[in-house]
Amino acid sequence: MDHNRERRWNSRIKLLRPVKPAARMSSRWWLAIGVGTFVALLSSHGNVHAAFDERATEPRPIHDNSQTPINHSFKHEPIARMVTESSTGALPMSNETETALQQEQQRTNAVLFPALCIVFGAMIYYTLSRVKILSHLLPYTAMCFVLGAVLGVSTILLKSHSNHLHESVQAWTNIDSQVLLLTFLPGLLFADSIGLNVHLFRSSFLQNFIFAFPLVLAGTTLTACVAYYMFPYQWSFNLCMTFGSILSATDPVAVAALLNELGAPPRLKVHISGEALLNDGSAIVYFSIFSMKYLYELGIQGVGEDVDWALGVALFFRKSLGGVAIGLFFGLSICLALKLFNRRFTREENVAEVSSILGLVYINYFCADYVWETSGVIATVFAGLTVKLFGSAMLNDGKLMNDFWTLLEHVLNTVLFTLGGVVYGNILVEDQFNGKEWAYLFLLYVMLGIIRSVLFLVAYPVTKNIGLKTSWQEQVFQVHAGLRGAVGIALALSLNSQVRIISSGGDVDPLYHEQTQRVFGFVGGIALLTLVINAPTCKPLLKYLKLSESSETRGKILDAYRTRFRRHAIHEMVCLLSQPRFGYVNFAIVQSHVSFVSDLTRSQLREAVDRHKEMTPIDEYNAPQLGGIMPFIVNDTGESVAGAGPELSSDQVLLETNAPAETSSDAVQHDAQECRTLFLDILRSAYAMQIAEGELVQRQFLTVALEQSLDLAHDQVAQGASLADWDYVKLLDPAFSRLDRSLKKMPAALHCLDSVRPGMHGRWKQASKRFTTERALAFMAAHRYAQEFFRREFENAEHELSKAGELVVRESQLQYLKAEAILKKQEPSDLEQAVSHKFCSILLNSLIIYVGRLVEQGLLKDEEAEHWVAEVEVELADVNACSRSHSVRSRQCSDKGRLKSILDVDGIIPGAARSQSL
Repeated sequence: MDHNRERRWNSRIKLLRPVKPAARMSSRWWLAIGVGTFVALLSSHGNVHAAFDERATEPRPIHDNSQTPINHSFKHEPIARMVTESSTGALPMSNETETALQQEQQRTNAVLFPALCIVFGAMIYYTLSRVKILSHLLPYTAMCFVLGAVLGVSTILLKSHSNHLHESVQAWTNIDSQVLLLTFLPGLLFADSIGLNVHLFRSSFLQNFIFAFPLVLAGTTLTACVAYYMFPYQWSFNLCMTFGSILSATDPVAVAALLNELGAPPRLKVHISGEALLNDGSAIVYFSIFSMKYLYELGIQGVGEDVDWALGVALFFRKSLGGVAIGLFFGLSICLALKLFNRRFTREENVAEVSSILGLVYINYFCADYVWETSGVIATVFAGLTVKLFGSAMLNDGKLMNDFWTLLEHVLNTVLFTLGGVVYGNILVEDQFNGKEWAYLFLLYVMLGIIRSVLFLVAYPVTKNIGLKTSWQEQVFQVHAGLRGAVGIALALSLNSQVRIISSGGDVDPLYHEQTQRVFGFVGGIALLTLVINAPTCKPLLKYLKLSESSETRGKILDAYRTRFRRHAIHEMVCLLSQPRFGYVNFAIVQSHVSFVSDLTRSQLREAVDRHKEMTPIDEYNAPQLGGIMPFIVNDTGESVAGAGPELSSDQVLLETNAPAETSSDAVQHDAQECRTLFLDILRSAYAMQIAEGELVQRQFLTVALEQSLDLAHDQVAQGASLADWDYVKLLDPAFSRLDRSLKKMPAALHCLDSVRPGMHGRWKQASKRFTTERALAFMAAHRYAQEFFRREFENAEHELSKAGELVVRESQLQYLKAEAILKKQEPSDLEQAVSHKFCSILLNSLIIYVGRLVEQGLLKDEEAEHWVAEVEVELADVNACSRSHSVRSRQCSDKGRLKSILDVDGIIPGAARSQSL
């Protein structure tokens, strides 16, 4: 490492740190002035063009007797100049040509609005991230909506001053309703789907189904009754049902980050996210049915449809079930595309892989909604869930995939909420939403809360006993967290745009457009109220209901991490002192600038010296130069630190502490729950490391099984249970294992199979044994790694946290023994073959990883690396597909000794090698 470069980089970071509040305020003012100047210039740009156009379009003398004047109203400077400077035979511009050119200019200006939304969104995020008070009061999407409303009001008030910004806003507010939905919904819904915990979602599907379909239909009907009987606008019942279906779609974006931040139970997260995804689909199905009935009332041929109840039920099942089928088809198609893009070290191929997913997602929505007339939303949701379940392990670059969809979701949310705010601002200026409407808006907000509370209360006796179950505290929070957002705004915008286009021809009463404007006013107002009232109050409610992690216990864990961080700093210092160029370091200066070594003791220094000696190869070891340090450290041992100290024994207590022995068993159990959660996160990291290093032979299916075990165990731990992830690992078996067990119970079917396909059952049986062995070995390796990691992280923790850590490690050891018992039941020859195949797979994958390092270091080109990798992957595919029985030479050892040797070899990688790397 170039430490001079690191020092220069640190000095640059210091320059970026805020020094004085006045300087920060000055920079913000300059930022505001700069943006204001930019918008002012942008807004006046069209007027500058107009000034030039007045001179450019002055009629010049034409040597023709007609001397037809040029049209002065056209404001496209280059074309106007081209017309006026044309030959003497120029003809006057027709109205059709002028209109076409103006529309072309408007389409060009349309690019400006989303670009400004993204820039202003970045400014909003910057402000919210730096001003904590605002971040607690207003979510990001609410600020975008408010900004859009200000922009909408300003564009209406300055309508007489035509400019590029005004034309760009008008182009987006007049966007086609179908284009609007097709642009925003696929990206938003797919991003939410692949971010869902698919294993817990599958376990809680019945609960989410109840939340999404029966409760949404009931909520739609009750909301329609409120609009029909309590509002004075005399809306038709079909419009009221359309209004109710729009308000049934919830948005968990503003709550999801809070749940992760506070460590809410996984069950609560999946209930909120799963409900939002499914009720988005059901709400749009209801919306499509009732909006057709409402549009039929306009009396325009070909617009809408008179849907009776029988046809409505048929449409519901066609759209919902058809959407599920199409989503599964396209989800599997995406997985097939992921399997084809297998050149993991070609950057362009990784980009092409992600872009193919984007294209297939939008084709999926288009085909489902417009070609086969089912639900594009449900199809997108199930396509995302399919990709998350089966395609996650096939991604070449998972980080690129996550970053891309996070970016796309951010951009789409920013533009959509800002556009909704613009339309809302237009409605405010056009006096479609005055004081009376605001009163009814707050009444509607209260009634929606009551309706949601009643529905969840009625469903609670059922939902608390099925799926993942639930508690009354979680139900209370779920009711409060029912925010309205992107999908509702998109549907309201779509309805308003469609009716506006129909009414613009003069064939229908303008009252219909006023109705849809008022509908959007209420939908946008409810979205804003839930974002500014419900979202900020979710955090204190979550803490009040005791659904978040204990801040006290989390503080203990952070203190343990800080101790680890301090030890790392001392170790790095000793490593640097072993280099000759740092022989004359003034440690007094070091202590004044580095707080982590300011009160260094002899025992801490001795531990760092011993560790440095153990981790450095003998031929590379240089003793650290400690002569300049000794006068400045605290002598707490009275011993010299020149030599190496004794090594720690693996049989020592897992978590040492000098705290008093008296502890509360309740406190230990409370801390143990947090430690179990942390231990599961370490296991997840261990499994990811095994995948990256090629230790899982059957990569895709084993990944699903192991991730499922952690997800289900995480949910049980959140409810106070102990570690039991081995029980959940066994829940998911591959098809050949299930077939093998089924055939053993049906001798006639087994005989028939052997007669038709000789040897097929033997291959299935061999594959089943190999999978069982591979699963157990991967599980044991991960737990051994997690135990070692846990010991290092918390060996100097507080007494209560130390006891909790001991309890968690003992639970892990019990799970380890369960997996080991499965291996002891295997035949030694089968076990040896499985481990030998695993060894080949690890060795071949290590060659691929080595090639990747050569590419990163610039020693190999991409094309050369892919040639090498292709050769290795042929052999790797042969290892993975191998199901034949190899001849095994007899050994002079017992079966028990052979098993012990295999288990010890398996522990080398997670135990010794990884411990040293850490």
